[in-house]
Amino acid sequence: MPQRFPRMLQTLVLFGQRKGAGPGKRNRKGASMDLTESLNLTRSRRSFIKAAGATVLAGVAAGALGGCAPKGKAENKNNFAQSIGEIDWDEETDVLIVGGGLAGQAAAATIATEGNGAKALLLEKGALVLGDGDSPFSAGRVLWTDDDHAEGFRQYLYELRGEMDNTPDAVLDAFAEGIHENKTWLESLPGFKADYIKATTHFHPGTGDTCYPEYAELPHGYNLGVLFFKDEKYDHVIKFVNSVFADNKDITHKLNAPLTALVQDPESRAVLGGVYTYEGKTIYVKANKGVIMCCGGFENNKQMRADYLSAATARCIAGRMNTGDGHYICARIGADMWHMNSCAGMWTSVSPIEGEDVTMRTPKQFGITVAENGRRFFMDWDSDHEHDWDVIDQNPLNINVGSRHGHMQFGGEWPHLPMPKTTWYILDDAGYKQMMAYQTAPNFEPSSEGYGYTANTIEELADKAGINKEELVKTVAKWNEYCEEGYDPAFYRPEKTLTPIKGAPFHACHCSYTMLNTDGGPRRNEHAQIIDLNGDVIPNLYSAGEFGSVWCDMYNGGGNLGECCAFGRIAVRNILGLV
Repeated sequence: MPQRFPRMLQTLVLFGQRKGAGPGKRNRKGASMDLTESLNLTRSRRSFIKAAGATVLAGVAAGALGGCAPKGKAENKNNFAQSIGEIDWDEETDVLIVGGGLAGQAAAATIATEGNGAKALLLEKGALVLGDGDSPFSAGRVLWTDDDHAEGFRQYLYELRGEMDNTPDAVLDAFAEGIHENKTWLESLPGFKADYIKATTHFHPGTGDTCYPEYAELPHGYNLGVLFFKDEKYDHVIKFVNSVFADNKDITHKLNAPLTALVQDPESRAVLGGVYTYEGKTIYVKANKGVIMCCGGFENNKQMRADYLSAATARCIAGRMNTGDGHYICARIGADMWHMNSCAGMWTSVSPIEGEDVTMRTPKQFGITVAENGRRFFMDWDSDHEHDWDVIDQNPLNINVGSRHGHMQFGGEWPHLPMPKTTWYILDDAGYKQMMAYQTAPNFEPSSEGYGYTANTIEELADKAGINKEELVKTVAKWNEYCEEGYDPAFYRPEKTLTPIKGAPFHACHCSYTMLNTDGGPRRNEHAQIIDLNGDVIPNLYSAGEFGSVWCDMYNGGGNLGECCAFGRIAVRNILGLV
């Protein structure tokens, strides 16, 4: 249970930022507090509008995100409102949806098909119709389960939660029901055709063509499937979901329209609407039924990565617009935060030596990964990437190895491991050719094109890459001994992945500390309602997707998109009273 604060203190937190101030002190959940100024704000009803005003919060957020807050601002008409009744709303809708990734688009599609004429405004911060977060850049796989395995999948979620029991059973139950409905819901949407999707079942060990379940060793691991779109036009779930509401007159979809604030009634605490910028204007939109925050994660906010993940130097595969704006906005109205240290990552991915770009994960069974000191430092094989059922199925979880979306077996448990900023994937020429012929090989030459180096000796390779030469020579020699013996006593890589490094030329592929997305954000209940620091529902405020995700410990691939669909529907149905 979250720690409960006295009501007066909670009120102070809600309106605790003065004009032009920085973030101030932070409470244990990360919400900004300036108690002196909060006291001043609560003395006057005039002040609350100003505290929630777009330009004020936008400026504070910019400072918090590591940029510079504006030195001044143009006065907004609503800064002088003395009551809720005096707000001059520019627009009005039934449901305001913030974030145009799959969660927001699933919510919009649900309104379009189940809303009985309800109106929605979908705001996307970036310029992409399919969202500028993680969704369109993901693999596009969506978790689902059938009638016979729905209960087993629910138990699997409990097992994945492990000892991170701050995600209540009721929330996981709602999620499980949503996952169970994903396939039938997609099939029910207008325009759907049976040949659009492939539904892969993993209800029997070793079936399917991708490695799901991710934790097959768990007792209920085989109670799920994955579906993905394979149509030429709709080759990703978000493309099809977008088509459902793209031409619907009840849904307004705006790009380059970032939310900058929520407007909250200081007495009822109900969220009445939001403030966003669009085409150079500050717009107040009234949401008659509620607001759904689908803002994604904070993976591209360096400060937040440092604060919550100790990963300031990590590179992010996608999510360029996922900079934590929604987290700051919700924190300022008292939202409690959870799962802030949970993410899909960390692993090492081949990346350019210069710049911040990164590729998806590279097959790692054809060589070894070393740090700049020339030493191996972790079990450098991605089991979820290679889907090696022979290895995964044969051992208990506390013995098995391999990365599972960045989780590593460490002392019998599966935490996220810290990674060096720069690592090197070392292969000989035979291993390199095997890697390039593998089904998930990169579409470039990682030992050239600015991604690495090639040399005729290990010593020369170390010099080129800036790796400790003496240590790399020792590491490669010891690795080759392990390969001959068929056993890796250092990090216990499976025997079938022990590929020697003996034949010149030798290759060093540059790798970076990499992640996909974060899962932390406002705490939500089974109805998708956002919870405040006092453990109470913030009226009219909901969330979906990875913004305050239910994933808290071990993550199963396809789970984020599955959650986007599930909680996008749950939020809408509760807002509109359809449940």
